Order: sequence, then structure tokens, then C-alpha cells
Amino acid sequence: MKRGKVLFLTLLLIVGLLTGCASVEDESKETISSVETAFNAQPEKTNSENGDVSFYLPSTMKIEKKDENNVILQKGNQTFILFVNPNEERTSDALYKEIDAEKFMVDQTFKDKERYGYVKAYKIEDKLYIVTVGIGGIKMTTEVKVSEISESASEMMKIVSSVQY
Repeated sequence: MKRGKVLFLTLLLIVGLLTGCASVEDESKETISSVETAFNAQPEKTNSENGDVSFYLPSTMKIEKKDENNVILQKGNQTFILFVNPNEERTSDALYKEIDAEKFMVDQTFKDKERYGYVKAYKIEDKLYIVTVGIGGIKMTTEVKVSEISESASEMMKIVSSVQY
């Protein structure tokens, strides 16, 4: 009788672990698809600025702080950092190569004639990930739960795509 319970609990644990892995894989695929769609879409109209840089700011976000190359944005409890290096071309992969982690959940690039885009995500603690989206010398970073990576990354690419300087 005890052996049956142990076997049942072991199987239950394995199924739970496999389900968790599948959701990470599903979120990874969804993230790549949604970011690629945002990368290929017409950029949103700019409605905010920081010095010589203008960008689209969703109505769900507010600006917390600005300095020469960074804008700190807030959406509820989630913080986003928008970084712009106007010395880097939109075709540059320099910022992409700077993002280093042992293992990425998502590491995908997108290219067209005028731009080099990317999305990277890696785990920093249980169910918490760093997500970075960029085009050339523009990148945006946030910390997010695994279930929110795709939505956040897509919104970030809309903002990054809109940046003008």
C-alpha cells in the first residue's frame, strides 16, 4: 500500500515538473512570435520625449525618471529601462552581444535591411526572468514572471521600434 502511494506521488511530481517545463517552452515560442510581429509592424506614433529622443509611451506606463540616455518607465509594480545610444546604428549588434548569461530561455534575432532586432530572456531566480528587447543602439529591459514574458516583450518592442533620434 505504501509503495503505491509513493509511486503515485512520484508520478504526480514528474507530471508537475513536465507541465512547468512545457509552459516555459510555450512562453518562449510565444515571445519570439509576438516580438517578431511587433518588429515587423509599422512603428507606433511617438508621444513622449527625452531630449532629442522621442518614443511611443503606452497609456499603461508612466515615466519615473529621465537622464541623458535612459528613461525609467513604470507599469504598475513593473519597472522598465529604456536605453538609447544614438552613436550606434540601427543595424548594430553591439548591445545584443553585451547581454551575457549562462543560459537563455529566449535568444532570437530579427533583421531587415535597416535594422538588427533581438529579444533575450534568462532566469534570475525561481519564476523571475530578465527580458531585454532591442534594435541597434536602443534596448529596453525589465524583470518579469515567466507567464508575462511574451506580453511584456511585445510591448517593449513596440516602444523600441518607435524610438526616433
